[in-house]
Amino acid sequence: MSVFSDWQQFAVHQRRERTGCISAGYEMLLRAAGAQGIDFDAFQDDFDLDKDLAEEAPRVNHFQTVAEAVTAKYPQVTFTHRAFPKDNGSAKLAFIEQQLAARRPVLVSISNVIFGKGGWHIMPVVDADDDNLVLLGMVTKDGAVVLVQLPKAVLVVVHEQCCGGEEVAWLKRC
Repeated sequence: MSVFSDWQQFAVHQRRERTGCISAGYEMLLRAAGAQGIDFDAFQDDFDLDKDLAEEAPRVNHFQTVAEAVTAKYPQVTFTHRAFPKDNGSAKLAFIEQQLAARRPVLVSISNVIFGKGGWHIMPVVDADDDNLVLLGMVTKDGAVVLVQLPKAVLVVVHEQCCGGEEVAWLKRC
């Protein structure tokens, strides 16, 4: 069940691997929705709120803070997000599946523990089947697409057992 069959034409290179996943994901969702009046050339630079922070500074990029910054510049755009209790990864999965069935692209926050790293990564869901979600892990500088096939059962376990990764975000209007 592809969320949008031509997602490849909307996929964007995440300019800053360490800090830019939310702004890159929001840009992709806006492009896929055909949003007008958005300066896509500057979008990731404008809305990666952590891009100029010192290494030891607290991070300010979150679904909500980035969404608020986007709306401040583009009042016609509204992103929203939902957090799920740590003890209920099944609810997060059910919500993602409902959004996919309605053909609403979503960004999911996933703990990087499953990739052998710390922190978490925000990725758009680009496809799914009965057992797996297919996430856009990244687009390299040269345009190569890296997909992550994530078993749905693993999403539930990682959500419940790992730090971070509680939220799902989507474009409400543009």
